[in-house]
Amino acid sequence: MKQLRNRLCIGLVGLSIFWMLGMVSTNELAKSSILMASALPGITGIFIAIPYFRRRPRWLSTSTLLILLLFFLDATLKGFLRDYFGLRPNPILVLQAIFNSNPGETGEFFQHNWRDVAKAVLVFLAASFLAFLAQRKLAGMEPDATATPLKRWSLAGIGALLTVFLALHFNPTMAKENPLLFWPLRYMDYHEQVVRAENMSRDIERNMAKKSDWKVQYEGPESNTVVWVIGESINRANMSLYGYPRNTTPLLSSMRKDLIVFQDVVSSEPATMASLMKMFTPADIDEPDEWNRKPDVLMLAQEAGFKTFWISNQVPNDGWLGLVSNRASEKLFINKGAGRGENNFDGNLLPGLEAALNNPAPKKLIVVHLLGAHPTYDMRYPQEYAKFDGAVDHISEQLAKADRPVWIRQLRNEYDNAIAYNDYVVGSMLQLTMKATRQNNASLVFSSDHGQEVGHTRNHAGQSISDVTGYEIPMLLWTRSFIGKNPEEKAMLEHRAYQTDHLEHTVLGLLGVRSIYYEASRDILSENFHSQDFVNGLRRINGRPYEPRTVMYQQNPVSPANQ
Repeated sequence: MKQLRNRLCIGLVGLSIFWMLGMVSTNELAKSSILMASALPGITGIFIAIPYFRRRPRWLSTSTLLILLLFFLDATLKGFLRDYFGLRPNPILVLQAIFNSNPGETGEFFQHNWRDVAKAVLVFLAASFLAFLAQRKLAGMEPDATATPLKRWSLAGIGALLTVFLALHFNPTMAKENPLLFWPLRYMDYHEQVVRAENMSRDIERNMAKKSDWKVQYEGPESNTVVWVIGESINRANMSLYGYPRNTTPLLSSMRKDLIVFQDVVSSEPATMASLMKMFTPADIDEPDEWNRKPDVLMLAQEAGFKTFWISNQVPNDGWLGLVSNRASEKLFINKGAGRGENNFDGNLLPGLEAALNNPAPKKLIVVHLLGAHPTYDMRYPQEYAKFDGAVDHISEQLAKADRPVWIRQLRNEYDNAIAYNDYVVGSMLQLTMKATRQNNASLVFSSDHGQEVGHTRNHAGQSISDVTGYEIPMLLWTRSFIGKNPEEKAMLEHRAYQTDHLEHTVLGLLGVRSIYYEASRDILSENFHSQDFVNGLRRINGRPYEPRTVMYQQNPVSPANQ
């Protein structure tokens, strides 16, 4: 066991070198270290436990070196790709680049990036050489294995570590970090995604009604711009705009008089894809599969003559959402990483939005998809927005009284930091829209895909199917056509109950696009809106009728009386 421990130390020191050079993240280091701590002693221990191999010390040295080289090569590839993409790369994205490249493009890639390739290779060779020297020195210092009897507890330890290593592969996340399985599993994911997208595209094309049957008409002004900003994991209970004691939305609150702040909106689903499928298409809770048979908002807008834009900090080619975004006339994706776990900030979308707003097309639909406050919360904002770290205030007192553990309190602080940064992003997008469309009819609507439970009702931080906090979201609207309307009408609109599986009707109403798929009774801004349908049970969460609640941490909810 001492021999195995010493060899493990060599491997862990080697991984630490890659971490110190910034080639692997702390998260990757932790996962790789756990796998190595069970794999190296467990696998190489076989060559000590079995007498045949025990009499041949080279087997132990060779197997150790092969395992170390495998982990080091994995760290080298991740480090190179991190440097190339600027953040942890999405392996599917990398595979798409590889399989869509011809030999000439591949040669050009290495010709252009040979310095980075050489740097990564040198680090790998240096780490491997040091491991080889350390391994050789250990072999020379250790006693003859054949002369040392193998103790039962050593055999049991080797068996236990090998069992742990195998058991770790029942966890998909850990299995995907195994250097030997990393790329094969990613290729399987890539291939599955390609097949799924192709099947989905064929199904939609086969099931979709002819465009002439949509009966699309445009009834809006000659120039019209609609910006639809989709938040991620934003809970209205954590926004000071809605009465939250912490000042998490200073910018939006300063613009309050220009906004319609809807007070009673819930998402139809507690997860991104299921929610967006109902927000963009005629699909709803009662008919969830209609996305497959009826056109989405982008298709209807384009049929009405709109130029469409998709600007996103989410990953591209993400299943159904990838099909929708690919329909846009112009697309901008700034997140080239492995998904929502990356730390590309939403503020980096502002130049893309400004460019779209300045596009000369008279009619534009601009969809902006944020990362918002998706876990991990502390990756959603730059350090200057860590305003609530260690805060001692009304919220911290309430959480303490509710016996929330320290880790929940910390996550609440990080979540509130993310909400504060989201305020800056959405407020800045609103300011850009107001400025760029000064002479034209324009609107900006902001809503989140779903909410988050962050210690509001229980010791949990993240998405939730069972808690209402997983559904209660903000919804804001600025529209030039509504400026100057009387306060009573504004207050009436703000207190209409709504659920986002009908949001496409409101967006189509703002666009001025009419078709057989538009229902004024589901458009929250329409005079024909059926408010009672949403009050009397149309809204459901987790299969149950939604009942509005009083938020535990809210002090002064916004109401017409205190505006």
